[in-house]
Amino acid sequence: MATNKKAHQMKLFLLLFFAVTWVTAAEDYRFRCIGETTGLCDFVYDAQGKKTTIIIARDSDPECLVLFKALQQKRIYGTRGVEDHTGVKWEQAIILTGEFTSKPKRTNSAPNMAPSEEYRDFKITGLKIRFPVSRFVEIREEGEIDGPVLMETHFGFESLFPNGVKFADKTIDLSKHVEQRLDSK
Repeated sequence: MATNKKAHQMKLFLLLFFAVTWVTAAEDYRFRCIGETTGLCDFVYDAQGKKTTIIIARDSDPECLVLFKALQQKRIYGTRGVEDHTGVKWEQAIILTGEFTSKPKRTNSAPNMAPSEEYRDFKITGLKIRFPVSRFVEIREEGEIDGPVLMETHFGFESLFPNGVKFADKTIDLSKHVEQRLDSK
């Protein structure tokens, strides 16, 4: 009888062990978008710096998706770290908490399209910004193709979104989407 109980406990332990190892827990990833391209342009970097091309899953947290899209409209695309843009050092720290919800997939390809690319679906469960963030803003006069570029730096959501960001007709509490810098403690 004791042997059957031990065997049953061992089976239960092994089942739980495999279940835990198969489940992908949400982790923090550094987000980077390379802007407008003919192919996929969204990437996440894990804690070891491994880059994965992603497509944001539709079942991501709805509030985070609204904020994510608002950041994209402001051209806050994220950086892998501090970048050097013709001598100007700047950063856009977007930290996504989430998980991969698919194994690697490939996009379809056809003539006059971007080549096939590998990607994974990524479900966002949290989003934080590490301030300050900087962004380049083009200043064009009407009719100009190119104009001067200014670097704009924001030290909080108040200047980036002076009217806030709304989800379901309610203003999002942006304070819960701020990651404190490690060196500010």
